[in-house]
Amino acid sequence: MKSKKLLVLLMTAALGPISPAFAGDIDDLKQEIAKMRADYEQRIQQLEQRLSEAEATTQAVADEVATAPESAAPIASANSSNTFNPAISMVLNGSFNQYQNHADDYALDGFNVQGEGGLDSEGFSLGESELTVSSNIDQLFYGQATLAVHDHDDETELEVEEAFIETLGLGNGLTVRAGRYFAPIGYLNERHAHAWNFADAPLIYRGLFGNQLSTDGVKLSYLLPTDYMLEVGTSVGNGDSYPGSGDHSGIGDWLVYAKTGGDIGIESSWQAGISHWRSSPDDRSYSSGHSHGDEEESSALFNGDTDITNLSLVYKWAPNGNFRQENLTLIGEFMYLHDDGNISHGSDEFANYDGKQYGGYLEGIYQFNPQWRSGLRYDWLGSKHRASDDELLADAGLEGGRSHPQRTSAMVEYLPSEFSRIRAQINHDQSYSDDDWQMILQYTVSLGAHGAHQY
Repeated sequence: MKSKKLLVLLMTAALGPISPAFAGDIDDLKQEIAKMRADYEQRIQQLEQRLSEAEATTQAVADEVATAPESAAPIASANSSNTFNPAISMVLNGSFNQYQNHADDYALDGFNVQGEGGLDSEGFSLGESELTVSSNIDQLFYGQATLAVHDHDDETELEVEEAFIETLGLGNGLTVRAGRYFAPIGYLNERHAHAWNFADAPLIYRGLFGNQLSTDGVKLSYLLPTDYMLEVGTSVGNGDSYPGSGDHSGIGDWLVYAKTGGDIGIESSWQAGISHWRSSPDDRSYSSGHSHGDEEESSALFNGDTDITNLSLVYKWAPNGNFRQENLTLIGEFMYLHDDGNISHGSDEFANYDGKQYGGYLEGIYQFNPQWRSGLRYDWLGSKHRASDDELLADAGLEGGRSHPQRTSAMVEYLPSEFSRIRAQINHDQSYSDDDWQMILQYTVSLGAHGAHQY
């Protein structure tokens, strides 16, 4: 303070006394500075107030959203565009087949091949083409129907392959399906033929089901709330499909299954499954294939219980998890059938029967770039049959079982896009007395909407 007074005295002495006019200017400047300071302080207070109000409003909205109850799913109106605009797709699946042996002589030692389990006709064939219509019906149900057109016994047939409804949004991991569908036994059975990695079904599917097992019934599945995928389910049906075919009262077949899986890092994943199917057919018919002159012998009939157990394992790999560029898929399945009952042929011929049929396949598919895939498959069968009358085994076409049918297959396919495929396949089939070399050329194209395939 003393230094400031001394500085003023020195300046006064040097400059002389300050004039009244100059002193007034200094007072005006002081007043302007004070006014500007007051204005800035007022603006800062206004901005701080607006910021506080905005923060309070934001917090109120967040609290309201957090405490609001979940709204129900909107109810689809009768005039929804989806009502008259279902997803429609068609898959054309033609082929050219050439065999070393005659296709009509095809057999599986120890198995009675039924339905479509035989070889397709030689030469050009329509194969199995499909027309699928699907849509969400409303907030509760989804529906799908698939019609299949294929050649069988030199005739073109049209059949309903699948037609079912399925629940949406039941919650708690529950899903119910009702109608006609492929039974959830094994890995391959639920997949349509055009989604198979090879042009034909594995031998065990041919021998047990005549290619695939379907049912008219109800399926219940439950996806458990676990860190890894775990699904269990059951299915009950009418049992009309072989090997459940025959007379039934009420439920004709039932099935239980479980499957689990998960990821191994970002590049690999796996899935394992187990399933058990049972039917108790009355008068299940075996086509013997034996004939006298122009007349085929009447078939033998089976009465008893049939059980089938399936084990499956799938492994998939793709570098950096990018499946579109390169990937490897390994699939293995094993099935075991046990028949316990009797075989009859007419009213006077009767035999106790205990039969076992088993087999499986291993296949590996490698996609080495987005447009090319190649694969190898090996499948085999075995059987053991015991009856109190060997002649009835022959009538049922089950007199074999002394050899073990097996087959090796190789394929390569070109994929111009995700909607088309051209495949070439070679089989070395050792299923019966004479080895058979088989060549199959196949095209598969998809028209219209087509959903993603299962894992």
